[in-house]
Amino acid sequence: MTTITPDTWLLNELLQDWVTVDMPVLKIQGVCLDSRLVEPGDLYLALEGVETHGMRFAESAVASGAVAVAASSDSIEDFTSAVQALKKSNVPIIAIDHLSKHCAEIASRFYREPDHSMKLIAVTGTDGKTSVCRFIAQAFDSIDLNCGYIGTLGWGLGDDLRSTELTTPDAVTLRRMLASLRDQGASVVALEASSHGLAEGRLDGLALDVAVLTNFGRDHLDYHKTLEAYRSAKAALFSWPGLSSIVVNGDDALGQDLLQNCTMLKRFAYQITADHSSANDVVEIRADKITTHDAGLRFNLIEGLDNEIINSPLLGRFNVENLLACYASLRACDVAANEARHCLLSVKPVEGRMERFGGENAPTVVVDFSHTPQALSMAIEAVRVHCKGKLWVVFGCGGDRDVGKRAPMAAAAESADHIVLTDDNPRTESSLDIINGAMKGFANADAVIVIADRSTAIRHAVQHAELDDLVLVAGKGHEDYQIIGKTKYPFSDRSEVLAALEVAS
Repeated sequence: MTTITPDTWLLNELLQDWVTVDMPVLKIQGVCLDSRLVEPGDLYLALEGVETHGMRFAESAVASGAVAVAASSDSIEDFTSAVQALKKSNVPIIAIDHLSKHCAEIASRFYREPDHSMKLIAVTGTDGKTSVCRFIAQAFDSIDLNCGYIGTLGWGLGDDLRSTELTTPDAVTLRRMLASLRDQGASVVALEASSHGLAEGRLDGLALDVAVLTNFGRDHLDYHKTLEAYRSAKAALFSWPGLSSIVVNGDDALGQDLLQNCTMLKRFAYQITADHSSANDVVEIRADKITTHDAGLRFNLIEGLDNEIINSPLLGRFNVENLLACYASLRACDVAANEARHCLLSVKPVEGRMERFGGENAPTVVVDFSHTPQALSMAIEAVRVHCKGKLWVVFGCGGDRDVGKRAPMAAAAESADHIVLTDDNPRTESSLDIINGAMKGFANADAVIVIADRSTAIRHAVQHAELDDLVLVAGKGHEDYQIIGKTKYPFSDRSEVLAALEVAS
């Protein structure tokens, strides 16, 4: 097949397997699904979405530089004005039967199958995906194997991350990112596989090597409707065609099921408890003698007959599990055990994940992304051991999301000494309605301080905390915005904490 340059295709050659009519000989320099991300020279794929159709943005895509538009054959006739506008601009519109089924293949061809030239580690789970992926990337980088990252914090190599709208991008954008990472020298990529992304097929067709499960708890029922549907979306990753290994949390019920069901794959189970064991052909990785202290964590890592003490600057006992997941992922990629253990020494805290501020002349404040009942409970338990005085927690619940987890979030928060209930991302819901929903979960609602404005809530907790107290600000972590209505306003828990500490110190 003839091509122009490594970054350019001819339109007719790119689409020849899906289009039988003659197409113009036109240079294509990229493929894009999102009109907002279109760059000059792109082929814009106009798909039907959940709320709208990509054809409604075809003119915008052309204004951004798209040189051709492809759409499903049965939808083109519904957008006559857009078609006429494209014709006036001399931009060809290509009809492809069932385009949505072929987008991943088209992108894979254009970007020359980037997933086949790198090891792909896909991490799923209710909590911990971001930390585990970032730990994996840091660990590989420490042994001079460039590891890319795609997920909640953005995408890129090392700490040079570019933003992304979705934890798991669409199938076309994902390949575009993978191609860029490949061209920058990445040999491994750790990517977050969200339940939404799995359910919507955003990873379909990717050549994944290792699938990782961190844990499974309640979340996203506004989308999946039932816990079983949410569970099935996660579990689908572990029956992926071509997968070589799985890494699962052996202390998790879903993890145990996956170990029993994925017998044809190489299996790694990491766990802290020692009251259950896996099958003989499962590689078991354990931690014992776990201690927490002001400087972080210390534990004994065990694999087979080998064991070694690991010292880590990370806060929180649950980060032992995240480190074990990282270690097991390295082992699944054939990194030697002693080298993998050494890699853990290079792992540092992730922005907005149990990130510590203050101390010395001011209260200690920890910012964390915990936004599920399970994660909030674990975060409170984790910081409690670092708190010499009273423990404060500032948290809220997101609007337009699973209302059933609001009361359990409150119940989880009640183990703190002082609770400040505030807004998270209210979105289009009433702040008062969200707060009232959470208040139902408190056994002693009279002890809860309600301050809807998040900035004021953070400032109140930090400035009223004693020197030996610890304030946990939970829910938004790394986010630099707050969604009110349908607008994203600049807002950062980390910045608000630093400002409050300036006044407090």
